[in-house]
Amino acid sequence: MKKFFLILLAILAACIAFWLVLAGAEAATAAWPFFAEINPPAKLPGRYDLAVPLQVMDRSRDDLADLRLYDGGGKELPYALRIRREIEEQREIVARVFNQVEIGSKATEVSVDLGENPAEHNQIDIATTGSNFRRRVDVEGGDSGKDWRTISRGELIFSFESQNGLVESSSVNYPTSRYRYLRLRVFPDPAADKEAPVVSAVKVMMVVRATGESASWPAGMTQQFVRSGGAPASAWTIDLGGRVPCERLLLEINDDSFSRPFQIEVADDPQNLRWVAAGELRRRVGEPRRPLVVAFDHEERARKLRLLVTDYSNQALSISTITAAAPTRQVIFDLKAEDTLPLRLFFGNLKSTAPHYDFEKELPATLSRAPIRIQVGDLIGNPAYIPQPLPLTERLPWLIYVVLAASSLALGFILFSLIRTAVKTGPPHKEQSPPEGL
Repeated sequence: MKKFFLILLAILAACIAFWLVLAGAEAATAAWPFFAEINPPAKLPGRYDLAVPLQVMDRSRDDLADLRLYDGGGKELPYALRIRREIEEQREIVARVFNQVEIGSKATEVSVDLGENPAEHNQIDIATTGSNFRRRVDVEGGDSGKDWRTISRGELIFSFESQNGLVESSSVNYPTSRYRYLRLRVFPDPAADKEAPVVSAVKVMMVVRATGESASWPAGMTQQFVRSGGAPASAWTIDLGGRVPCERLLLEINDDSFSRPFQIEVADDPQNLRWVAAGELRRRVGEPRRPLVVAFDHEERARKLRLLVTDYSNQALSISTITAAAPTRQVIFDLKAEDTLPLRLFFGNLKSTAPHYDFEKELPATLSRAPIRIQVGDLIGNPAYIPQPLPLTERLPWLIYVVLAASSLALGFILFSLIRTAVKTGPPHKEQSPPEGL
């Protein structure tokens, strides 16, 4: 009996070791079926970036979390992945205004406390009384409220009224900082103010502005004549060149004037079309022939799209080219003197987990200097690639029957042993009661 249980424990330990080996295989480059070589054009060290090409996105996870960057010595390099959409975000920082004083008639001084461990901030909005003015503002920052450093000098706030409306600006920008205290001085307009202005409100903001970068590429297309809502229509099947993200289409149309309703659908499955966008394609006589832009409400990841245009009794539009576009996927990384070339970008391991590098979290939202752009080489099949094995039940479907049979035999053996032990022991001995009358 003891030997039987020892055998079961040995089998269990072997299974655990097998699965641990499979889990550890993910960390090796052999788990990635593809790579592309990249060679920095400049000398090391430096900060570089690359735009992820279509052929990589087509074979990667949707979130690109399977990308891995290795140097020539096999060392993994951390990177930051950014989607280069145009961004403008504003976040107000909680602040307490105190010590508003007039420095004679020269200026109004206001202090602001952002509290302990304040978040980053880079803009202050200052509301002042009056109209038709141009006032100079100086801003200082400090951590103790006693020692001050100038972070902005001579910026202007203004407000002018006219028949066409009001033109004003009350914001002062400065380098991103974490100072707890701010002190600002608002100087009067020599031409409009007789005394120092009154500061009615102050807001401290963190404003993030990021210039977008777009990737565009020509899409293949085929045309069919169909009917839509009972009316003649034209349908263009648009081949994006892979299963890739797409945010808008640019249509080169040769016709001088037209006005046609359209809709765009995801057509990866012709039997299950999914709506993306709709509107009207329009050009008036005399307007320049610029590409018409069709922007989607949301970015779509697809291999094929369908553009359906209702022509009614008009001739079908003459579309010469269709260009697809989406925000660039940017990979940013640092190379050090000890790193070796060439670099390799591995991808295609769809079961890999996101790396979550510290480098990505520490990289500033706005870079003071643009990285050096590197071009990605052709896709190469990884000769060391080892496909992840199928589950054991799929590779050896008969094994489950063997396990069930072995389990049945083991249970039968245990029951047989229990029964045999019970037979040898016999029924429990009962004490005989004495005869009646004794």
